[in-house]
Amino acid sequence: MATGPRKMSTELTPKQMRFVQEYLIDSNGKQAAIRAGYSPKTAEAQASRLLSNAKVKAVVSSRTKKLMSKLDVTVERILTERARMAFYDPGDIAGQRITKPQDIAALPEDVRRAVAGWGYDKKGKFTLRLADKNASLTALEKHLNMYRDDAGDGSPLHIHLHLGD
Repeated sequence: MATGPRKMSTELTPKQMRFVQEYLIDSNGKQAAIRAGYSPKTAEAQASRLLSNAKVKAVVSSRTKKLMSKLDVTVERILTERARMAFYDPGDIAGQRITKPQDIAALPEDVRRAVAGWGYDKKGKFTLRLADKNASLTALEKHLNMYRDDAGDGSPLHIHLHLGD
């Protein structure tokens, strides 16, 4: 005796939900599958299967949007930070006496935002590590589709600058 069409469950299994939680940590499907309890031997295939599953994709998307909203992560904010890392002026640091982490606060905001790290060298001297300008510029160029030419074949855009005479 038929009871009518079966309803598709919109809920994930506990193991699928664990995968989603683990995937949101680092966006590494294989490692998320392993941490969620799938076999390391089949983790890559399981991750691919799970990330193709419409229900799993929907939950990942929903959770990602909630997390981005909670953290105030927007495209504009990311691009602003990337632009700061790409366009900071190293000359703004020249003449500054930076001998300890607290001295970073005295730098102009755009330079502070470009500080990728700090530490001490072998002699105990304080050092700053600044963002890679080239990597930041490349990320902006990709976002702005600057590697696309009019032919649309994916070839890089070539720009020739003539400096001086």
